[in-house]
Amino acid sequence: MRFARITIAVGLGLVLGACQGGEDDAAESDEDARASASASARGPSRFQSRLMPTGPSLAIEAGKGVGAIRFGATVATIERLMDRRCEVLSENMCRYYTRGVDFHLVNGVVAKVHVQRAGRPAGKDVKGKRLEFGFFNGGIRPDLALGMTPKAMQEYLGPPERVERVQEPNPQNMVARDHYPGLIIEYDRFTNGKIIFAGAVVFRDPRTDTLPELGMRQAMPGASESPNAAPVPPPPRKPVTIH
Repeated sequence: MRFARITIAVGLGLVLGACQGGEDDAAESDEDARASASASARGPSRFQSRLMPTGPSLAIEAGKGVGAIRFGATVATIERLMDRRCEVLSENMCRYYTRGVDFHLVNGVVAKVHVQRAGRPAGKDVKGKRLEFGFFNGGIRPDLALGMTPKAMQEYLGPPERVERVQEPNPQNMVARDHYPGLIIEYDRFTNGKIIFAGAVVFRDPRTDTLPELGMRQAMPGASESPNAAPVPPPPRKPVTIH
């Protein structure tokens, strides 16, 4: 896939930038703390190199899931399609921290997916060592990858229906979340000070069932813009399909 090649290039830049900055020793989030306390660590106990992505290439699909892993999938289905057991497993989450993705569970099936950039805190292993997320292998079609700027994201997605400002400081260095139907785009302040696409939350939204071929710009006319994003001209423009 085209976005897989772009993801590798962007990720290499992020990792090199992170090496020039310091490690983030901020406290983990409440959700990570619960997962660390109750989870069974089933994968590598040490953080693996995040210079290259591993595992299957996963397209982030608004309102549906990632790749072939859709809402309602069981843990057994997740592990089969990821070709690896959950690296951290709790009642509410199957985490692949080396692959930069969490599958949130309700009654044992996928209800939400959270993709996260390399370097974000990922809880602790069974020995209490802090973990970081590794490199997610995938992106949003046709070629949106983690590490891109808000301006680049909006050129494809259009302005969001709502921008949620995030209080700083926080463990992820997050500054804002852009809300779209079935998809939340998260932006972090990276070690070099730039604002980048750093996470994606995929959730159920009935609107995505009626917009299978409609670009986000046409779906959300007149919506607000992301932080640091340049003004986006109004339609007409070629619709972009979000899968």
